[in-house]
Amino acid sequence: MHPVFVSTKEFVHKHKKWEPLVFFVAGFAFDATLLHRIDDPLMLVHQATYLTLCAIIIAWDLFGDVDRAEVPANESGRIPKFFAKLWSYREGVLHFMLGTLLNVYTIFYFKSGTILSSLVFLALLASLLFLNEARPKQVPKHMLRNALFGLCLISYLNVVVSILAGSIGLLVFCSALLIAAAIHFAYSWFLKRKLDPVKIRNQVQFPFWAILVIYGFLYFTKVLPPVPLSIKHIGIYHNVTRVGDGYQLEERGPEWKFWESGDQTFEAAGGDRVFCYVQVFSPSRFHDQLKMRWRYHDPRTGWTKGDAIPMDVSGGREEGFRGFTSKSNYTMGDWRVEVETSDGREIGRISFTVVPAGSSILPPRFITK
Repeated sequence: MHPVFVSTKEFVHKHKKWEPLVFFVAGFAFDATLLHRIDDPLMLVHQATYLTLCAIIIAWDLFGDVDRAEVPANESGRIPKFFAKLWSYREGVLHFMLGTLLNVYTIFYFKSGTILSSLVFLALLASLLFLNEARPKQVPKHMLRNALFGLCLISYLNVVVSILAGSIGLLVFCSALLIAAAIHFAYSWFLKRKLDPVKIRNQVQFPFWAILVIYGFLYFTKVLPPVPLSIKHIGIYHNVTRVGDGYQLEERGPEWKFWESGDQTFEAAGGDRVFCYVQVFSPSRFHDQLKMRWRYHDPRTGWTKGDAIPMDVSGGREEGFRGFTSKSNYTMGDWRVEVETSDGREIGRISFTVVPAGSSILPPRFITK
């Protein structure tokens, strides 16, 4: 055998304990290159296929623990080398698929909420991943992988039910949880027919219900981002006008402030109105109402409750639904506009500061969206 292959084989064997993590990260990288629209039918089928294969591998490993699963052999009773080698990587394949699925939901949750809400979901994911890799002796591996699988199943159904319903809200969310619970109940019932019911309860059902309770808690505390909605663009401008099928945005800030979205340092002259323009992605056939809440930071009392201006959203456009609100009654100081769902969950926000216009006013620049 060539020395390169020998050294590679030795390296793989030496670091075999890191194999699941490598496959998990590979799943993240693989799916990041393919990720497109959240309502893409092919992507939804792809996720459903991965969930099904994950369930099969988990069940097969559970059966294998009690010698009730074997690698298929040929007619002579021997296991083909290729198949045996491939089957030895099943744990890595499982982690690859879980990594791919969690990559999808992590990216969508990150797009659909504020940094704080996204970090909470990422913290939950990181905790599960850490426990899965550290794998304390007192925690069975099946318990951890079933927790990850449960998180993927619940996240998938939360997205799918919202897309099919064409809206979000309490009824849609609870329906998704009920469907996830029904599927997992059927899965557990199948496993109980061949395995110890106590083991299934502790290592399959308990982690799923724990994830479901945490998921519901994050929703009712308005921490869970409102997928499948997401902000594609939000900015502050001096004027927004409808031009044909698009919008013309007027900004006057210096071009060197490339990090600002529009005029986040808003130089207000007499009679100026502040415009907030937003593009919100939502799936096809999606209809719901959002609120754009304007808040002012009072130096004495902090952030005010602010006005919430409703905006009806219709989905389907690749660039997202476009809309804007404006404010003419304002004072100098710090402001922010929060984009919320009808049930008060925040999709995104933008902060800006209103300052008096200087002696030299820059000429306006126009952008078409």
